[in-house]
Amino acid sequence: MPRHGEPGSGKGRSSVRGLIELVVCTAISASLLKAFLVEGFLISTGSMAPHLLGFHKQIRCPDCGFAFARGTAVDGPSEQPRVATCTNCGRQGIDVAAVPRNEGDQLLVHKLPWLFQPVARWEPMVFRQPDHATTAFVKRVVGLPGESIRIRDGNIYANGKLCRKTLAEQEALAIPVYIDRHRSTKRASRWTTESGWTDRQPGFDFASVEHVTRWLSYRHHDIEEAGRVRDRYAYNPREPRSRTETVGEILVRATLLSSPSVGRMVIELDTGHHQVAWIRDPRSHKQWLTIAGRRIKTLPMAAHASPTRQTFAFSTIDRTLRAAINGRLVFPPVALPQPGPPRLATESRTPVKPLLRIGASAGDLEVRNLRIDRDVFYRAAARQHAADKDWKLGDTEYFMLGDNSPVSLDSRSWTHPAVPRRLIIGRPVLVHLPSTQWPLSTASGTRHIRIPDVSRIRYIR
Repeated sequence: MPRHGEPGSGKGRSSVRGLIELVVCTAISASLLKAFLVEGFLISTGSMAPHLLGFHKQIRCPDCGFAFARGTAVDGPSEQPRVATCTNCGRQGIDVAAVPRNEGDQLLVHKLPWLFQPVARWEPMVFRQPDHATTAFVKRVVGLPGESIRIRDGNIYANGKLCRKTLAEQEALAIPVYIDRHRSTKRASRWTTESGWTDRQPGFDFASVEHVTRWLSYRHHDIEEAGRVRDRYAYNPREPRSRTETVGEILVRATLLSSPSVGRMVIELDTGHHQVAWIRDPRSHKQWLTIAGRRIKTLPMAAHASPTRQTFAFSTIDRTLRAAINGRLVFPPVALPQPGPPRLATESRTPVKPLLRIGASAGDLEVRNLRIDRDVFYRAAARQHAADKDWKLGDTEYFMLGDNSPVSLDSRSWTHPAVPRRLIIGRPVLVHLPSTQWPLSTASGTRHIRIPDVSRIRYIR
């Protein structure tokens, strides 16, 4: 008789059996989890860039240090890009031939989104496209069941009304235009300062005893020439200016540290479509908004007995004026008038006006973490769905568009543009297995191996 615990004993058989049961139960649980709750998907294309990435090269601009993804083809080396353009500082012809290709984002997808809350506009969604039901796509929901959808001036209209995002949704869809901490030292400064302002790169300081507003001004430079913001993507090959669109929907964010004695403070935007300003006057304990110089909203403001550090956000996205401090709206959103053609310096032969001005008087002010972002500009060509006329959705259908509008194949161009609910797989919630290429030196040269990139793990908004 074998002793207790020896091979062949009841305990030994029990241990092996327990291990087998554990493996089987784990496999069954994983299968059930995949079938009903969550599943992983790999993105191969750049239709959702820069928010979700397909196959790409990870680039850092040699001039300003801005990190961005440059899209690549899924196929062989001959299809890979050799140069990239930094949309932050305008550096062109960045040599990326030797940069290894990286895989796209891997998504963890919640497969039953509507059980917890309805599918909402502006959410990314994984689904099977009606024309190719065997292939999974990821796009953003812009049209909901029963709506009539139209793309106009880069925006989405549902049943004739402009679809407006919340401030959190604006930030989730924002595309970087200029980040001041990545200011290029090799190019002419985009900033001009009046007396009282000092450049403390990255950031600016103001100190004055005069009750006269002095200005810090930013003039945008679009790759080759000064001008308005355009719908450029660092992920894509650089388009000629004539094939890009002017974007007047801008989000400015900055951290401001002001002294209790600071006088009037102003944040002013001139997007070429609208001229708006947010004015704060501690002496009168009031703050107000202006559109084209006309005051439209006035509210009281609290006095501060000590220096205050706050994050300001000022936005014209979705033709709506929003002003927020520390993520909370200060004023109710204000609808902006329908814009006419943008005012361009090349047409008027006048100097380019500042896109952004920050004004201050009589006190101390620090400006840090300043960045300018733009909204997604949805392009719509003639004869595309929802471009020339409204597209009516059925009771269980959705209209899907990619964030990288110039290259995205989506509801605009599919034969069957509406995505029925039965083809929705789920809502992506996490980029969960990102990787990067690590150089490994060997006797035969340098090769790259994939390693986890923890810095890119993130929840998806």
